[in-house]
Amino acid sequence: MIIDHTNRRVLDVLESREKETLIEWLTARRECGLLAHVTEVTTDMWEGYTEAAREVFGATIRVVIDRFHVMKNFQERLEKARREIQKTLHPEAAKGLKGLRWLWITNPENLDDDQRQELQELKELIPELGRLHDLRESLRGIFEDQRVHRPVTAIARFQAWIAEARRTSLKALETFCRTLERWMDEIANYFVDRSSNGRTEGFNHGLRSILWRAFGLHNFQHFRLRVLDAFGQPRPQEST
Repeated sequence: MIIDHTNRRVLDVLESREKETLIEWLTARRECGLLAHVTEVTTDMWEGYTEAAREVFGATIRVVIDRFHVMKNFQERLEKARREIQKTLHPEAAKGLKGLRWLWITNPENLDDDQRQELQELKELIPELGRLHDLRESLRGIFEDQRVHRPVTAIARFQAWIAEARRTSLKALETFCRTLERWMDEIANYFVDRSSNGRTEGFNHGLRSILWRAFGLHNFQHFRLRVLDAFGQPRPQEST
């Protein structure tokens, strides 16, 4: 699915996510003028998308890795790191954590006072898990810090975070650190205009609703036309 964030609409739905398919589509729309003035592309961490964007629009195009995909990737690694730590705990201590996973992955502002107190007690009881939670919050804090508005500043913050994360010697966090280093420039580009693919998730829900109402669609072109009919028209600009 290709989104026009400026006009808040779905531009198209492609049958394949292959790089060649995307290059063909982007080239045709650039040459006809629809995408003649694109300056930024927001995507997830798949090389086919980023390479296609640069091949079609040139090396100066600003490619932004969506922050929500970064945090999703980290959450997956965080869960594995948590399991690494729990395997080293005394069986009774590990048993006491059963059913409390949600405490570690919920943003603190979404917890009530009793839940925050319970989380703090767990962090003090098991410092390794507390440190893991603090790393999660510090990473989230980089993205939410409105004082960071230049990629070079973000890169310095990320590099400091990586150094701290590597001190845990957890394999799962090392994997994420390498991912962060691999996509550092594209992730740091987020701080130029703070663009994200959050709206894409909303459109994805809309696409699924079309499939639910139709009890599934076996003809891709019929599905594509329904999507464009429902979500393909430019929408009013959001007020600021």
